Amino acid sequence: MFDEHFFIYVIVFFVVIVPYLVLQILFSSKPHTESSAAGRNLPPAFKPIWKLLVYLSEPMGMIVGLFSPEMKNKIESWLTIADIKMNLNQLVAASIFLSASFMLATVLILLCFTTNGGFIVFAAVIAALLGALYPFTTIQDLAQKRQQKIMRALPFALDLICSAIRSGVDFNASISYYVSSDKNQEPLTVEFGKMLQSLQYGRTRIEAIEEMAARIQMDEFTAFAEAVSHSSEAGSSVVETLKVQAREMRRVRFNLAERKAARAASSMIFPIAIFIMPAMVLVIGAPIVMQVFKSGLGGFVK
Repeated sequence: MFDEHFFIYVIVFFVVIVPYLVLQILFSSKPHTESSAAGRNLPPAFKPIWKLLVYLSEPMGMIVGLFSPEMKNKIESWLTIADIKMNLNQLVAASIFLSASFMLATVLILLCFTTNGGFIVFAAVIAALLGALYPFTTIQDLAQKRQQKIMRALPFALDLICSAIRSGVDFNASISYYVSSDKNQEPLTVEFGKMLQSLQYGRTRIEAIEEMAARIQMDEFTAFAEAVSHSSEAGSSVVETLKVQAREMRRVRFNLAERKAARAASSMIFPIAIFIMPAMVLVIGAPIVMQVFKSGLGGFVK
């Protein structure tokens, strides 16, 4: 139906012309605040195409409207937890763009090796699905990893803040000391830094810590925020509250480690069945089979 020159023209068009047009769109316009990717904590795959996502985000409203309210809230909570400054429209634009890119790249690569239309279509559909799901799975994974980092750092942070308060420093100054002591800008440090900014803007301690709990969205941290809020309202010692919460956080971490250790045995079943057992059967059974065929039973088996 199509000769080889047609496929060459198609490949040249999509490999040369389309990237050139995309680069023209990305770099011809003047940069502005909305299109700047700096400080948005974007995943690596989103940074090169960020300005394109900004342009494509407006028409995505019709597609986003098809999402259920529960799905919208879940995805937006992932973005909040992961501290990624992009909206749902831009995430959907990334999904569509990567889906088309994965599909196009798959088709172009397969055209270099085969002309089987059915196989190419099947592979292109699979690649398009993977590209469409990649942004959502990436955001969810980043949100979960960020929560885990916060959970690991929280007991030490509470101990450090508690020690600073015992030495005569007030609550706000102790949090500021913890933030300044962390040079790696860990997620918990970033969140405490935002809490300090809220306090400087005139928020009360209760409001600032509740906003922090809403951003992190962890049951353990929400319980800590409620305990600090109750302690502030009742006028009790913040130091004792922090000590109790630090012990509780360590207990929760220990329970999580126990649950992961208990799941380790069941998680090893699949690798053992797929990789280790066949190798063991081959190592043990191959000499036996060879001896059987060398003996007089070999002809009988045949």
